[in-house]
Amino acid sequence: MKITTAPARIAILAAIVAAPLMFAQAPQKSDPIEALAGKWDTHCGLKGCMMFTDALIGDPDHPADLKHPQYITIAVAINRRDRKLAYIDFDLPPDADRSQGFFVAFAKTSKDGKNWKLTLVKSATAHFSFLNCDENSCIGRALNGLVSSDGEPTINLLQEFLQTDQILFLFTRNGQPYRTMKALFPFQRAYQHLMETEFKQGSK
Repeated sequence: MKITTAPARIAILAAIVAAPLMFAQAPQKSDPIEALAGKWDTHCGLKGCMMFTDALIGDPDHPADLKHPQYITIAVAINRRDRKLAYIDFDLPPDADRSQGFFVAFAKTSKDGKNWKLTLVKSATAHFSFLNCDENSCIGRALNGLVSSDGEPTINLLQEFLQTDQILFLFTRNGQPYRTMKALFPFQRAYQHLMETEFKQGSK
């Protein structure tokens, strides 16, 4: 899992933001419908907890097929012993171009007149190779929630999940780019609740 700085890949990263700007909206924290749509589920056991959610794949160039939707599943595994991340998995469709991997980026939202705009966090954009692919999905994984790079600071994905507003994805299928994004405020709420309950200091 390497961050790439090649000019061609930087141009691709610009596309992550360009298309979502056409349909992205900042999270309305008072809107229960949007909060429900962004819900994170949590399953806990003796060794720890797993938080997970789905991001519907779709952008203006490739609208989501609501009759046959496809998703990117995000799974965050937390160890009970030390309350730290074990890993973060990203499960993409099995027909993603396997040799290309995928990109993950983070952005913050701000009001721009009557609209909202995204600002890409340039220091937190990463390229993942697929760890494994089968007939169900292609998986990218960040052990301990960290993405290493050559000559660049390591990205702490948990920090970005907690401090930014949107997570964005880019992958290719038959050479065509597919983009999607997911608001992060539901994760932030769910994670805080988990730390205050299941992972409260002194709890077992």
